[in-house]
Amino acid sequence: MDRSDSVKTSESWLRRTSNNAFDQMTILRKANSTSELQRQSAFNGRLTNKILTSLSGPDFAHLLPYLEPVSLSSRQRLFEFGQTIDYVYFPETAVFSHLYFLADGSSAGATVIGYEGVVGLSAILDSRPESYWTHVTLAGTAVGARADIIRMEFSRGRDLQHLLLAYTRSRIVQLSQRAVCNGRHNLKERLATWLLMIRDRVGDEPIDLTHEYIANHLGSRRAGVSTTCNLLAGLGIIKYRRGRLRVVDHKKLEEVACECYGAMQEFT
Repeated sequence: MDRSDSVKTSESWLRRTSNNAFDQMTILRKANSTSELQRQSAFNGRLTNKILTSLSGPDFAHLLPYLEPVSLSSRQRLFEFGQTIDYVYFPETAVFSHLYFLADGSSAGATVIGYEGVVGLSAILDSRPESYWTHVTLAGTAVGARADIIRMEFSRGRDLQHLLLAYTRSRIVQLSQRAVCNGRHNLKERLATWLLMIRDRVGDEPIDLTHEYIANHLGSRRAGVSTTCNLLAGLGIIKYRRGRLRVVDHKKLEEVACECYGAMQEFT
């Protein structure tokens, strides 16, 4: 199902749940405010998160009172290493990344998460605290909920459990493939693959990405990213100006990317 299909699906099951579904979603529980960095965001009735839009009408109606729309800022740090997660996010337009930091201060990204998934999966599965940091790569919106509520819904063994287990498999595939990619492919291939993964989640809109920030996610030096971006721009594949990047020829970008992109795209 592509993103437009998800929108249509979400609208149909929202109509099936109740006439007050939109009102329930926009009345946020101020007592459960999650962070000063998050601000309340009006819900427009066009959910695109694949997990939420794949829920049956009754299962979504059961979960609806606990969902809260939030807006998140670019570069916002959601979870730190070893932190216990009390709140989970179903991305809409925001894009998230898991980053690993080494003793020398260097970093590398492990996963990219957008509207296809959920952030805070380990809390839902009741596993140990995170061994990585979770950052907002690109600003946008998400639907949040308390982790204990989602765990309870997961334990019911209905749609949400099946969808989250399926997503867990796709997350493992991405982790495994990116481990191979980081070890076997050159920077140009890895950058092309990473940019395509971002584009798949945000579309053709320009995105705010500095060379240094990209380097942190690819586990490389900023100078190498700058050289590679200039090369891709020279080939007419991307446009980059003052921290704003846009993919202008995604077909050529796919030709530059390594085989890992195709392997991971299947699960997006």
